[in-house]
Amino acid sequence: METVIISRDEKNHTLNLTLSGRLDSMTAPEVSHKLELVLDKFQDDSCVVDVEKLGYISSAGLRVLIDLKKRCANMRVINVSLDIYDIFAMTGFTKFITVERRIRKVRHPAPGQLISEDGDSKLYRSTNDLAVRVFNPGLPFEEIQKRFQLSKIATSYGIPTPIAFEIVSCDDNYGIIYEIVNGQTLSEIFDQRPNDMQEETKQLAELMHMVHQQVVEKKELPDFGSRMLEETENNTQLSAEQKSDLKCLVSSLNATDTFIYGNLRLSKVLVCDGRLLFTDLTRCGRGNPLLDLQAAASAMNADGHGEFWKKFFARYTQDFADDKKQLLQRILRPSIRPWWKA
Repeated sequence: METVIISRDEKNHTLNLTLSGRLDSMTAPEVSHKLELVLDKFQDDSCVVDVEKLGYISSAGLRVLIDLKKRCANMRVINVSLDIYDIFAMTGFTKFITVERRIRKVRHPAPGQLISEDGDSKLYRSTNDLAVRVFNPGLPFEEIQKRFQLSKIATSYGIPTPIAFEIVSCDDNYGIIYEIVNGQTLSEIFDQRPNDMQEETKQLAELMHMVHQQVVEKKELPDFGSRMLEETENNTQLSAEQKSDLKCLVSSLNATDTFIYGNLRLSKVLVCDGRLLFTDLTRCGRGNPLLDLQAAASAMNADGHGEFWKKFFARYTQDFADDKKQLLQRILRPSIRPWWKA
């Protein structure tokens, strides 16, 4: 069996490598030589290294990949087993090269294990401690990777959300394994006691203050204001005046790199053992916190939770000076419907 198989995607100028068996001091020189011949001829700057069939890699093998990274700035190593990943992590390899673990195959959960259903996915109980969100076949794998990465980023900044462990394959679908959390959404609690949510209002205001104190790296999250402008422009259900108001809001605010949840509605917040968890991070980004408040005002009013929004806003701004509160009340437009797809 050959240690390396090399092919090229001429359209995308990408070098594709498949490594098998062992990449050690015995096989590394030959692999390195073959790579040099191809790189000298084509000078590709992108490379994908598939190590699904690689059983072992030594320091000599790592040097081959490091040398390859010097020639190919855009380099990914995919289908990495746990054993190989541990070697990469211990040697610091994962800090400068994109490494993607092998996708584990799991059995599709039985229909009786269904917990909830969203527009593009279903959440099933997997074990007593874990759940798997299985996505519909039409959802691009890149979108699933994005959602997984957003969960990891949010957790790293202390944003309370169910922990995402790994992407898995469920028959013909993909899924994400999460910790299982039990509780009620704020929407369910509101339906039970709409006039008795003082504690939940206080908790949510405190949580959003904490969220809006988190400054994130530009490369980690998209600019929320830019996304908001694009979605506003493409929304055919907003009036010209509403579009103008939203565009003025974005342009009038100082740009910041604050964490933005982006979809604060009662159905997206879970109460679990007395603490609040965000259950949907697909809209999070970075920007001025007022954009997050406008999104919350629009979403809550559209969902029939306008009274909760008023109490939440009062609690969120309780320590603000009166002139600042009045300014926010003039700026924010709760009557504007959500400009994004729910």
